[in-house]
Amino acid sequence: MINADIDITEQDAANTAALIQERTFLQHIIDGIDNPIMVIAQDYRLIRMNQAAKRQARERKRPLQSLHCYELLYGSDKPCSELGRECPLAEVFAQGCSTKVVHLIEEPGTEQSYELSASPLRDDQDRIFGIIEIAHDISEQLVIAAELRRSELIVLRLSQYDLLTSLPNRLLFADRLSEGLAEARRHQARLAVMIVDLDRFKQINDCFDHQDGDEILKAVAGRLQQLVGEHETLARLGGDEFGLIPAPFQTKDEPARFAERIHEALQPPFILHGQRVLVGASIGIALYPDQGHTADDLLRKADAALYSAKAEGGKTAHFFTEQLTTAARDRLVLEASLQEALERDEFELYYQPQIDLRIGQLYGIEALVRWRHPERGLVSPVTFIPLAEESGLINPLGDWGLRTACQQMQAWRVAGVVAPTTSISVNLSTRQFEQRDLAQKIINILEQSELAPEVLEIEITESTVMQSPHRSIDCLHLLRQAGIRVAVDDFGTGYSSMSYLKRLPLTKLKIDRSFVSDIPEDLNDAAIVRAIIALGTSLSLELLAEGIETQEQQAFLLNEGCSLGQGYLFAKPLPAEDFVHFATRIGQASSPAGGPAGEQATQV
Repeated sequence: MINADIDITEQDAANTAALIQERTFLQHIIDGIDNPIMVIAQDYRLIRMNQAAKRQARERKRPLQSLHCYELLYGSDKPCSELGRECPLAEVFAQGCSTKVVHLIEEPGTEQSYELSASPLRDDQDRIFGIIEIAHDISEQLVIAAELRRSELIVLRLSQYDLLTSLPNRLLFADRLSEGLAEARRHQARLAVMIVDLDRFKQINDCFDHQDGDEILKAVAGRLQQLVGEHETLARLGGDEFGLIPAPFQTKDEPARFAERIHEALQPPFILHGQRVLVGASIGIALYPDQGHTADDLLRKADAALYSAKAEGGKTAHFFTEQLTTAARDRLVLEASLQEALERDEFELYYQPQIDLRIGQLYGIEALVRWRHPERGLVSPVTFIPLAEESGLINPLGDWGLRTACQQMQAWRVAGVVAPTTSISVNLSTRQFEQRDLAQKIINILEQSELAPEVLEIEITESTVMQSPHRSIDCLHLLRQAGIRVAVDDFGTGYSSMSYLKRLPLTKLKIDRSFVSDIPEDLNDAAIVRAIIALGTSLSLELLAEGIETQEQQAFLLNEGCSLGQGYLFAKPLPAEDFVHFATRIGQASSPAGGPAGEQATQV
């Protein structure tokens, strides 16, 4: 007969061993967790804890018996609720569900953050008699999160603000403008958009350096910021261009007065390396709702108004008009055609004779570029040369003009059309003169065309020289060393410094037509012409007067000591074939050939 008591005893022993083994296994798992895990009674006493919690207690030199949770975590003698901390135990008992709180623990030399996860501990009757709490040190994660947030803010600032001036950039300006337009629509208000562009700012960079230019930009931004209120926006759109959104206005006079305040703010000179620097500005203005309803539309129209203001000479403000849209559209079409004109061989050179006024014979020739558009016919250089400079086409166009002029001059010399002493003059624009290899490029073109260097004369304006005087002097010296002549065109209309002028290796001064047109009747112009002739003579330079149209003008110039001239009294700019006829005819004459008078020729 089997003894049932023995079987039950053995089964109980086996069950007990299994329970012990399972509990030991679970305890090993809990002890293997690095975070403190605690079972906490309602009176804050720790009923059980894992090894991580025990280590923390030993570090705080607290006894494991009758230990409270706030003693373990904070080394405190008071519960969290009495110290102003959110107590997870109280929260669980109050809500009956799990909760999480974050506590900052500050101790000498350290600062740690803990995330406390608390879950209710229930008895067999489902009553809560304590909590299970896990303390997770999240200090490192918070540091990483803070660093990520800081990085995000840096990236955001880089994407929305200008690094140099700390002003909003074009992207943020467009956003602010869109917000302003939405606000204006809601309140049926009127809004102005202004684009401010500094006049001749490139000269500052050329005369000093780009770092000095940056200092001026920061100073300009500082002055403009003083004009902007709390609810107005000032931004740097790029380069030397700023954008402004003044407060909504009632009458058109208000944005006009704001523009006047901008001019007044920039009126006092800026000081750079002890020197006074004057900075003016052109301003384009577009109005909502009169001239547009979107940010893109208003910015485009303000830019068109700005272009009009700069074309007028700068230091002024223009409002947008529909006529500007038509002009801008025509300009874009013409600019697109200009890009293809070189490829389609639409450019040609005209040649204007330069006469020795004493004997009436050909002394030199000025080559002038013309554009024969397939639909518009001859396009004025006043129209297409600025477009070529802005688009960058002026450099290849200038190379073509110089090469064509040299080749044509050499062909005429070989054919005997012109005397060996006759020179050919070619104009250089400001953009061409910025090329660092310009002198070598000109010398290479001369060699390719087999034209003697002393036959070529390069014409530059005062403004071109003064935009970068040091580079100008170096380039011109290289040209003169090669035997090439150098003339200053339109002399008297620029702002040349006598100290630089006397250092330039020049061979000729050309008196601008604006001073010649009213002599000898206009006493002021007559005095200016005399002064230029005296200056050129003192510097041992040739003197040539432009725009001679009457015998009286010729006689006055000769009497004052200017022996060279060009103008419609002799001939207008001529196509190559017509110039050959003129050169053949004047070569047989002993006095200047008559030509149409009264028409102003545009020079390039």
